[in-house]
Amino acid sequence: MIVLNIDEVEGEKLGENTIRRILVYSKSLMMMYTEAEPGGPPIAHSHPHEQMGFIIQGTSELTAGRKTVTLRAGSSFLMEPNEYHEIRSVGDEKIKVLDIFHPYREDYVSKKQRPT
Repeated sequence: MIVLNIDEVEGEKLGENTIRRILVYSKSLMMMYTEAEPGGPPIAHSHPHEQMGFIIQGTSELTAGRKTVTLRAGSSFLMEPNEYHEIRSVGDEKIKVLDIFHPYREDYVSKKQRPT
């Protein structure tokens, strides 16, 4: 069993407005917590992992393909592997998001932290 409190995890700053914290993970799954201030630039990308997320606080716009949706606290989403997507915080409140990836994001952990 692995137990971790978010207060024990040092955040990684992404630009000026975003901090992510890698929580528990295995070879199959990774949980990540992200906070972003409103008005920051959109984060557009794709990756070979399935991704699901849950909006804890705030409002964001998620674009995949030609579709853009507004996500609010309580919204969840699912992205297929390699699906190009972009998310940005909108409104006046900081956004807090919990993401889960399958398999884990090797690019988010150092080689010495990778599960065996």
